[in-house]
Amino acid sequence: MSNRQNTTDVILIGAGIMSATLGTLLKELTPDWKIKVFEKLSNAGEESSNEWNNAGTGHAALCELNYTVEKSDGSLDISKAIKVNEQFQLSRQFWSYLVNNNLINNPEEFIMPLPHMSYVRGEENVKFLKKRHDALSNNPLFKGMEYSEDPETLKEWLPLMMKGRNVKEPIAATKIDSGTDVNFGALTRMLSTI
Repeated sequence: MSNRQNTTDVILIGAGIMSATLGTLLKELTPDWKIKVFEKLSNAGEESSNEWNNAGTGHAALCELNYTVEKSDGSLDISKAIKVNEQFQLSRQFWSYLVNNNLINNPEEFIMPLPHMSYVRGEENVKFLKKRHDALSNNPLFKGMEYSEDPETLKEWLPLMMKGRNVKEPIAATKIDSGTDVNFGALTRMLSTI
């Protein structure tokens, strides 16, 4: 039996995106800390963070309708959408810091621009989407969000969804080109090697 003591300052359970992110932040803030990661699978990012198990959408409340709640007076509460978008902007700033400091190479391997769209049908849903667009587009975080009920515009935006669709029912969509797609599996593996 050895009397030698092993010192570990932080133990992370699971080698997914959350542990990889926290571990990277801690390494940058306290480089002398010893961090241990315990993972039951053979590699980092193989479970929930893996690209085959994760939608990959950069969740910035651009298309997630559940982040804008209609209040009893008919107005919309957009505070959650703003908070979620702000949090995503902080993630992007952190990733930019890692790229700018050569801790991550080839960011296009984990993040790329991808328009985000919301599509609804039915009179009530169209009213909600219009109200949502009006409320969000006044905020700089959602600048450039477009709204349309025009079937021809929607055919341009959503050609596969609109093919053969009955355009007699009320339909609408929003589109914002500043959306992103994030490969959290690739990002996890990159962060795990820092």
